Amino acid sequence: MLKRTFIHLPGVGERSEAHFWRWGLRTWEDFLAADRVRGLGEERLALLKTGLEESLAQEDNPGYFAARLPAVQHWRLFNRFRLRAAYLDIETTGAAWPFLNVTVVGLYDGTRLRQFVQGHNLQEFPRAMEDFDLVVTFNGAQFDLPVLRAYFPGLKLPQAHVDLRFVLARLGFKGGLKRIEPRFGIQRPPEVDGLDGYAAVLLWHRYMRGDRTALETLLTYNREDVLNLEVLMEGAFKMHWGRCFPG
Repeated sequence: MLKRTFIHLPGVGERSEAHFWRWGLRTWEDFLAADRVRGLGEERLALLKTGLEESLAQEDNPGYFAARLPAVQHWRLFNRFRLRAAYLDIETTGAAWPFLNVTVVGLYDGTRLRQFVQGHNLQEFPRAMEDFDLVVTFNGAQFDLPVLRAYFPGLKLPQAHVDLRFVLARLGFKGGLKRIEPRFGIQRPPEVDGLDGYAAVLLWHRYMRGDRTALETLLTYNREDVLNLEVLMEGAFKMHWGRCFPG
């Protein structure tokens, strides 16, 4: 999808991009090979071609495109950078954002799930995050990422971020993660089905009072939050692709 994207270019919106596609300019190479483009003067055409030549040179740099695409369009980066994508979700306790206590960070790379727990290995999380070019969350722009930045001063996060809350909302899926999951065929294990963020706080408090099983349940809950993000991301990508290129 990345090389079919034109809305990162100056002055190009979704309508102009769709116009290019309709006229057979499906990729950057198609556009660069065109002698003329309907609706564009020579100067404008040359300017956009210069932008696409720069895009080809920056093809392996997710930060370049993340800075030029609207946040709700970062889904377009997924296929290109998914091999270095992280699915992330945190559990917290405390008074109020951003002064929250991070208890668990779940991190999944499509193969391996790692969970960083306060009092055990939470301090290892910042280093683990340096391995990724793209991070996928649900409501992470307003919660997970600001909390992590406050909790870990100097934390380096990927410049490219797909917040599925807003990507899915554009597809008509509104509400919280647990409400949306069943519409993608996701069913949580019985031991955590129906639990929410408040229940996660209570589980941590039970663990702090000595209940080891409470931590196991909390980690299962966090695991589902993280692993399900990949299913939602793949589904959202396919649906957005279908809207761009129907038929």
